[in-house]
Amino acid sequence: MKIITTLLLTLLTLSAFSQDRIIKKNSEIINCKVTEIAADEIKYFYSDNQKLVFGIDKVLVEKIEFSTGEIIEIENNTFRNPEYYVNQGKHALKINFLSPLMGSTELVYERSIKPSRSWETALGIIGLGNDIEDMNPRGVYGKFAYKFMRDPDFYSYRMHYSHILKGAYFAPEIAVRYMSFDNYIYDYYYDSSGNFHSNDSEERETSFTLALMLKFGKQWVFDDTFLLDIYAGVGYGFGANDYEGLPYGFIVAPNDFPIAFSSGIRIGWVFGK
Repeated sequence: MKIITTLLLTLLTLSAFSQDRIIKKNSEIINCKVTEIAADEIKYFYSDNQKLVFGIDKVLVEKIEFSTGEIIEIENNTFRNPEYYVNQGKHALKINFLSPLMGSTELVYERSIKPSRSWETALGIIGLGNDIEDMNPRGVYGKFAYKFMRDPDFYSYRMHYSHILKGAYFAPEIAVRYMSFDNYIYDYYYDSSGNFHSNDSEERETSFTLALMLKFGKQWVFDDTFLLDIYAGVGYGFGANDYEGLPYGFIVAPNDFPIAFSSGIRIGWVFGK
């Protein structure tokens, strides 16, 4: 009798170990035998009733642990699956299309880190463009931004970005600028006889400004080759002098109201798989 009991317990133990485990996102565990992993559901049955097959939505499942020891993580958000973007360009070189009109030339490099994440850095050469203020500006500015691509408001299985660099985005950005320019000092007065006197002068000044901004934009990619990026940003600016509104890379107001703005239209080329 003891031998039979031992054999039964052994068989029950082996039967339990041979079962698969469906682990749901709410930590609930389903001990069963998995028969199929379909596009949107997982099918399984219980060992005591193999004719009755159940199904569970894959969105509810975190992973499956098979009796063989294999573990399958269930991926529900296909936006994050890098396999959808294997043959797409992950790098971009851009130029700020209108910045020469404002007195500088801006070059930008962007690199995708993973789906929905990228970083970009920009270098601006002040003075390489139209001198709209007649200030003979000279200098450089730099920017660094970390971009978060926007997911849609709703989600369905197998949805993904049409291009890994394409979409609306939000990006914290830091920008610094160092430049020199001509400062015209106007000094005039009327003497006691009503005669006008002028003693205008010109001197060279330097300016170092820093801005911390939140940038919002949208980027389009055409044929995995051409790129268009439109953005605007707002934040805090520091180091401005009386010459608020210098339009080189970004605009910083005087220190009594330290606000900063930026905007632009960038075009570029996508490369690198």
